[in-house]
Parts: sequence; C-alpha cells; structure tokens
Amino acid sequence: MTSAFQHQIEKAAVLLEALPYLQQFRGQTFLIKIGGSAMDDPGLVRRLLRDVVFLEVAGINPVLVHGGGKAISAAMKQAGLETEF
Repeated sequence: MTSAFQHQIEKAAVLLEALPYLQQFRGQTFLIKIGGSAMDDPGLVRRLLRDVVFLEVAGINPVLVHGGGKAISAAMKQAGLETEF
C-alpha cells in the first residue's frame, strides 16, 4: 500500500468519525476565536481557514473572532500603561 493511499484511508477514517457530529451540528453556528498570536503563523492560519471552509461546506455556520491581546498590549505599553489579562 502506498503512503498516498494510506493517507487517503486515514482521511476517510477521520471523516467517518466526525460524521455523527457533522450531522448533529448541521445548521448550527460555531463561534471560533483566533488568538492574535496564531495570526503570526501563516501555516497555522492556512490550516485553520481550510478547516473553517470545511465546516461551512458541511452545513455549519462558522463565525471567526480575532483576538487582539498582542495589539492591545503593544498599544498600552506605548502609552506607558501596564496590561492585565
């Protein structure tokens, strides 16, 4: 068995495992928070967005919320203020 074929079998197994949840949550809205630090990793963003597109294709309504902790901390530091989260 080739590694490409094995990879396809593994992907199918994951989808079969997820199928009951996809059916259960079809038509529901998911709120997904993306931390500001995650936005610094283009590979992570790409994988996350691929998963979000999959959810939408599966009938789930994803809503993305961007975290702003890093930007808030930088602005507060520039203003001479201390951050507390």
